[in-house]
Amino acid sequence: MMRNVEERSEPIEDAVHDRSPRGEAERYAVAKLNRALCRGIGPGYIVRIREAVAVPGWFGAGAPEIEIAVLSDKFYRSLPTASDALAFIEVADATYEEVRLRKIPLYVAAGVPSWIVNIGSRQIESYRSKADLELPHGAVYTEHDAIELLSLTIPVSYLFDVVARP
Repeated sequence: MMRNVEERSEPIEDAVHDRSPRGEAERYAVAKLNRALCRGIGPGYIVRIREAVAVPGWFGAGAPEIEIAVLSDKFYRSLPTASDALAFIEVADATYEEVRLRKIPLYVAAGVPSWIVNIGSRQIESYRSKADLELPHGAVYTEHDAIELLSLTIPVSYLFDVVARP
């Protein structure tokens, strides 16, 4: 049975976990990713920000809020599921350990390519397979790199500074 959960909490694996307040760097990175994705991914996809998506074993009122979910563009009568997802992106600073150890393994197990924008390290970590989970930080992209997402190239530095633009 689900209990009422405060806005800064999130149910994860049958437990309620507190979310840290979001810093400006996190909000900025989410806004920049949203802009790049909405401009560049083209028809057939939709970007959802901080909305629930059901993954195996984690659905209904207990479905995780994904920071950024790239989904098939269609009307969902109920929650979208991992099978509708093309990518999940989490942006984390103070919440990094929880995102890395609890959320990313669930997303990868569901078959969804996932990324963490690691604010503290100013890098992006990619997790596409169980093998990536064995690495301390997945496949790492630094500010000198770019990530490829649905044929869209996004310079990592674009998420931290206003210098580079996709």
